Amino acid sequence: LQSTLYTKVVLALLTHRDAADILDTQRSEHLRSMRILTDRKRKGDLADQLICDHALFHLEADLRWLELTAARLDKLREAVTR
Repeated sequence: LQSTLYTKVVLALLTHRDAADILDTQRSEHLRSMRILTDRKRKGDLADQLICDHALFHLEADLRWLELTAARLDKLREAVTR
């Protein structure tokens, strides 16, 4: 995920588009997925709960990456447009 998303962000910066919109869209999609998984986990058996936990932990890590990248967009813009 991150390599594809990172590429989209860099291309947006290089073409003077709003990279923050890309990050916001991905964040919204992750939050939607997390709501679905949380509901499935609540209703599921132990196997479902463990599978959902695995996916939720990955999504949480992705969200942290999205926040970090959003906070560093100005620095990234400078780095890729030199």
